[in-house]
Amino acid sequence: MRTCTRIQRQRTKDWRKPDRCMIVDRTSDFGNPFTVAQLVDIGYKEPEARQTAIAEFRPWLRGSRSNWTSTEGDQRREKILARLPELRGMDLACPCAVGEPCHADVLLEWAALSPLALEIRIASTRARVDRQRVWRGETPLYDADDLADVLTQDVHTTCLVDYDPGDGIPVRCDNLTWNQYVRRQQQRENPKAMIRLVEVFG
Repeated sequence: MRTCTRIQRQRTKDWRKPDRCMIVDRTSDFGNPFTVAQLVDIGYKEPEARQTAIAEFRPWLRGSRSNWTSTEGDQRREKILARLPELRGMDLACPCAVGEPCHADVLLEWAALSPLALEIRIASTRARVDRQRVWRGETPLYDADDLADVLTQDVHTTCLVDYDPGDGIPVRCDNLTWNQYVRRQQQRENPKAMIRLVEVFG
């Protein structure tokens, strides 16, 4: 797969988006919901406000609800998650200057994942969101069986995986060991109740 990069989107009249490039600023579904202006309003100063906006985006995209607990925030995240596969193989354009911190750098990391690794990360993120929602007495957004199907699948690619054995602390093993765990789990009475994939590497 081609190496993708971040491009600074220009507002000049003659600027045109290059081929194989996706705009990811706030005019798109991929924009960072954490704004520098919001942070300045509550007392941050530049460049700390910009750095904080980017720092907030990374855990939020991975499913953290610590700084945005509303359903609106979860739906906003889902818009990005649902469209992340579209970013694979694309350069990303945002008004941030190249070399400055930018949420597009986080999106590039996700887009560089293999299709399997991206599928697992998205499902793991959705499961994390729903665990937090249930803990707060809110209705889950996702079908638990659909998520379990993704997160308890055999991994046929030679790679390492992180899985949650049920206590929330990820454990790493190779794909063959993981597949053995899955087969043993499937023989139990409630096969989707225990171990789940968290991340796939390679």
